[in-house]
Amino acid sequence: MEFGILGPLLVRDDAGRTCVVPAAKQRVLLAALLVRPGQLTPVELLAEVVWDGRPPRSAAAALRNYVMRLRQALGAAGERIETRAGGYLIRVEPGELDVQRFAALRDQGAAALRRGAFEQAGARLDEALGLWRGAALVDVPSDLLQREEAERLAEQRLHTVESKLEAELRLGRRSVVPELRALTAAHPGRERFWAQLMTALYRDGRQSEALTAYQQVRRILAEEIGVEPGSELRDVHQRILCADPVLDEPVVEEPPAAAAEPDRFAAPLVTPFQLPPDLADFTGRAAELAELTARLTASGRTAPFVAVLSGQPGVGKSALAGHVAHAVRAGFPDGVLFADLHGADGVPALPCSVLGSFLLALGVPLQALPAGLDARTALYRSVLAERRVLVVLDNAWDSVQVRPLLPADPAGAALVTSRTRLVDLVGAQPVELALPCADEAVELFGRALGASRVAAEPAAAAELAAACGRLPLALRICAARLVARPSWEIRHLADRLADAYRLFDELRVGSLDVRAGFALSHDALAPAAARAFRLLSLPDGPTLDVEGAARVLETGPGYCEQLLEELVDAHLLTSTAPGRYGYDSLLRAFAREQSLLLDGEQDRARALGRALPVRLALVPSQRTGGWSPLLAAR
Repeated sequence: MEFGILGPLLVRDDAGRTCVVPAAKQRVLLAALLVRPGQLTPVELLAEVVWDGRPPRSAAAALRNYVMRLRQALGAAGERIETRAGGYLIRVEPGELDVQRFAALRDQGAAALRRGAFEQAGARLDEALGLWRGAALVDVPSDLLQREEAERLAEQRLHTVESKLEAELRLGRRSVVPELRALTAAHPGRERFWAQLMTALYRDGRQSEALTAYQQVRRILAEEIGVEPGSELRDVHQRILCADPVLDEPVVEEPPAAAAEPDRFAAPLVTPFQLPPDLADFTGRAAELAELTARLTASGRTAPFVAVLSGQPGVGKSALAGHVAHAVRAGFPDGVLFADLHGADGVPALPCSVLGSFLLALGVPLQALPAGLDARTALYRSVLAERRVLVVLDNAWDSVQVRPLLPADPAGAALVTSRTRLVDLVGAQPVELALPCADEAVELFGRALGASRVAAEPAAAAELAAACGRLPLALRICAARLVARPSWEIRHLADRLADAYRLFDELRVGSLDVRAGFALSHDALAPAAARAFRLLSLPDGPTLDVEGAARVLETGPGYCEQLLEELVDAHLLTSTAPGRYGYDSLLRAFAREQSLLLDGEQDRARALGRALPVRLALVPSQRTGGWSPLLAAR
């Protein structure tokens, strides 16, 4: 298929038929997806674009309707639009979208220009510019897309024109003068075009016209912008006045093709070490640390060692992975690669893009990067052959995202963190991170806050750690708040955490937010699993079994067990024994808070009624004035 945004929107199927999208908002929707090909575009962002920053309350429902109609308008091409959790994406294969072909040709031309292959550079840049059929997104009625995307693409087009003209000037061609006259008239404030025009005129023996052009642009800049010409223009002007022979440089012949071809497997200028800084106050995890260190430094492996660290949000997966990687870095002399895969952010990183950044770090030149995922994966594995490289993949979405990024050579290794169990990542060693014990939680809090303050209030510190559910993220947030408020006692913050209605408001500082972290996991669930997570938290019991949960949810035991296992895999429930499940305290508090916000009073009352005979704890509801389940179970 063929997709185009460099001009009017274009969709052409494999039979050569052009698909017409007559409705304005559907064209905006299609354009918003095509400017992010293959990437999940959240519903909120699409709504902003489709309604130009003023989406209605019913935007999500209206978008579903627009997507349905757009798929119908596109026919077979409509199958490329996929619905994902939280948004939509359009699947575009390599070479199908004009802006991607333009970018590849532009980059190839720029690389050829840098190495002096001017004929090749001009050909590639001409080919790139030939893909433009007019102004980008010209028939898309969206102020946001015109302002943010069309203008950005127009700037890239002009920069490419500058590079093409530079190649032609370096080849000594004087036929560019008329084109440069037109460009300076259309873009009078673009100094690069004026510098090129002056150079072309001088080389054509028209020195006086070149000097007149300088006075013309100088007047334009002074009157319209209030500035003097920049250094490039002043330099060209001075060289013309002095008849500098540099301006008469001879034609440079293009290097032989063999010399122009880059070495795909060149050693990097520096050994990549991309890890974020280690935590100075890292605490606990002695068993996991010892096991991972031993496995990563073991010799004689026949396959690369891959470990998947999983656990609930805020339990310290990234901290442990980073600490281990720093500890074993000496055993990987060829480098340590790191990527945040944004698995919990709603917009997971594309493996193809991550591979591109890894290959560049490993010494592959930009112009040698292949375009597609399969080609990049093959090159990546070739580059890593016989190299001892550690790959750290943080915040993974699923196994499909991770597989292309793993080393294949036994000398390599990988540490992967994920909120979910990547059970289908064959051969990987699972490392489940539980909450620290009470003593370790207090120790972590003390190292982050200061041992002297904790020693002065040991009982309050223990109560605060319990109120935080022993969750490392919550403990670090509390420590950060107390560090910022040296006059506060630990007791004061512990008492504030005891208020169930403000618990999660207290567990937030700067960009660290326990509620937000839990919400990302909750929102990624299927609707039935999310509802189960909320409603099953209402009965005040330490654990629940499948039959009891099925009664609460009014479903069959088999389907209920599937929901419960899905929640266990997402680390939102714990499995205390076969067939028995439980909540960690903060997750139960979060689930109950979300139930108050998202489930009706009748649904909650029925769930509690079906849970009998289970002991219930009820407190007055600030929202309804009646009685609602206890928000926080500790």
